[in-house]
Amino acid sequence: MMNSLRLVRSAHAGVGDVDVRMMQRAILLARSAALAGEVPIAAVIYRGDEVIAEAANTREREADPTGHAEIVAIREAGRKLGEWRLEGCSMAVTLEPCPMCAGAAVNARLAKLVYGATDPKAGACETLFNIPTDTRLNHRCEMHGGVLSNQCVELLRAFFRERRAEQKRAKEATRAADAAREVRTTASPQVSSAEASSNAKRRSA
Repeated sequence: MMNSLRLVRSAHAGVGDVDVRMMQRAILLARSAALAGEVPIAAVIYRGDEVIAEAANTREREADPTGHAEIVAIREAGRKLGEWRLEGCSMAVTLEPCPMCAGAAVNARLAKLVYGATDPKAGACETLFNIPTDTRLNHRCEMHGGVLSNQCVELLRAFFRERRAEQKRAKEATRAADAAREVRTTASPQVSSAEASSNAKRRSA
């Protein structure tokens, strides 16, 4: 455990033991989210070694397009602290925040943002945009990406691999059901014709 912490620290200047532990906590939470059918992304907001709030994605469960882990955690942290400014707080999240979540981190005045996997389609911290460190904004977050990224990436890959397999099984089951219905539909007239012929013979006799 200590060796892995040292490796992460050496690879990411500015990332401490607490940051790594909070990312590990987020990874565990993301795994639980996957079991509930949510995309496995989770965030933990902390001050020092105290967890202020934590959340996983809730988009599927709540049918909420804004139900990203970061947004849910930021809202909960504000409620717990009784203020919208989360000064002195850090956030560890398993996937690079999107524009909405990166903007929320800035608006919440988070001091530090630590994320795991990069997001080539929506990453707004370094990949597509640099919102948390944009000097044109009235607040900037200290930012560190790629922390425990391999574990975060594998979580997402495993989830979508299983989802594709489930979709394939569902399509195969649908095709099988359609084929069975077609066989029954084709066979029904033949049975009816045979019965009609038999009935006609009985009546003529």
